[in-house]
Amino acid sequence: MYTGTLIRDLMAAVERAEQREEQRQVEEERELQAILDLQIRLAESNHVFIGAA
Repeated sequence: MYTGTLIRDLMAAVERAEQREEQRQVEEERELQAILDLQIRLAESNHVFIGAA
C-alpha cells in the first residue's frame, strides 16, 4: 500500500517546520536585541532629571 516514503516525507516536513521556527526565533531575538541596544543608547545620551529641585 505505502512505499515507505510517507514516513520519510512526514519527517522531512517536521524538520522543515523546526528549521523555520528556529530561524523565526533567531530573527526575533536579533530584533529584540536591536531594540534593547537602541534604548540603552538613548538612555545614556539623554540626561533628564525628573523631580530634581
